[in-house]
Amino acid sequence: MDVDLLELSSIEAERTSQNPGGIARILSGTFFLLLLTAAYWFHSSESFGREFSVSVFAGSALGFVMQRSRFCFFCNFRDYYREKDPRGALGILTAIAVSTIGTFTVFEAWIPLPNAGYLPPNAFVGPVQVHLLLAGFSFGLGMVVSGSCISGHLYRIAEGSFGSIPTLVGVVFGFVLGFLTWNSFYSLWIAEAPVIWLPQHLGYAGSLILILFVLAVAAFAITRNGIVPDGKKESNEILHSRGNRFPNVLFEGRWPSWIGGILVGLISILYYLRVRPLGVTSELGRISRTLANSFGILPDRLYGLDSIAGCATKQEVHALTINAVFIVSLIAGSFVSSLAASQFHFLIPDLPGRKILIYWFGGIFLGWGACVAVGCTFGAFFSGISAGSLSGFVFAFGLIPGILLGNLVLNGSNRNF
Repeated sequence: MDVDLLELSSIEAERTSQNPGGIARILSGTFFLLLLTAAYWFHSSESFGREFSVSVFAGSALGFVMQRSRFCFFCNFRDYYREKDPRGALGILTAIAVSTIGTFTVFEAWIPLPNAGYLPPNAFVGPVQVHLLLAGFSFGLGMVVSGSCISGHLYRIAEGSFGSIPTLVGVVFGFVLGFLTWNSFYSLWIAEAPVIWLPQHLGYAGSLILILFVLAVAAFAITRNGIVPDGKKESNEILHSRGNRFPNVLFEGRWPSWIGGILVGLISILYYLRVRPLGVTSELGRISRTLANSFGILPDRLYGLDSIAGCATKQEVHALTINAVFIVSLIAGSFVSSLAASQFHFLIPDLPGRKILIYWFGGIFLGWGACVAVGCTFGAFFSGISAGSLSGFVFAFGLIPGILLGNLVLNGSNRNF
């Protein structure tokens, strides 16, 4: 199978942005003003309030940064695995390090004694058992088949990604399958699984040192084996964007991955401090659960699901949920960026029906994995590790064989994905 089958759009990862035309500038500015208006309306509304307003700002900022720096968990891993380009993977490690330091600072203010017997509010600290490895395996396989993780598909909608929509439809189907298998997994593994929050065992300092050490070892290994292609160095340096003035300088080329990582880490800290941890699957899971219940195909009760920390799928007070606002804002923020940088391109590839089916199939694996893990690469992995949860590391270990198997099946044992 050709590699281009997995590409989400016609945009090359390192292609230098062009100066946007008048229509693109107007549309980008319009989306920006709409985001400001939405944030103000939510903040002034008695029915919604500050958390919804903050979600608009945080979601749009995250979408903007992800699009500018190409912050995608799978794509950055693929760049390293296929081309030995370490920049994206180092950006992810940077984001986790920044988020972990900031999150632990918040924890210490909220819970001075981590061994007091209770967990930090809303933090993604989940049960640790075999189900996380299976969920990670499924999610990793889904990333290879569909071409990205769920958050990557969300921001690439705003780039005109052909594969993102059928993938997200597949995610809904995958969530439904996850709900159908949940009770069996819960009784078999999850119900008695330990919830391991590292600060309860090692303290804040010990846990932070351990996590940063693991990240440093990973960064050293990636740097030692990685090679930055000479032809791509210029496009990766925003500081050398051919002398353009602000704000055009923001839309020239790809932002350095380390800048994207720092900004994603800071956004995650501020969003957790004001609202909740970063996560993008709660609303997708809630929609899936509502649809499945409307057809009467789910069990009357999903044991323990709504009590596990993570991207919860239960009904909220408002039909318009905080996570829905966050996701829509993420897509809109990416639109602002892609339009301003002239990186919105929608093209229908050859054999579109076949590719839609493959993207949809990959989405099913993503959805099932996200349902069983109660989170995706942003929730279970990124926010989990940042919170000092062992579950985040276990989910990450599950991702690796899923990615490798997907590469083997799709591209052959002697080809890279």
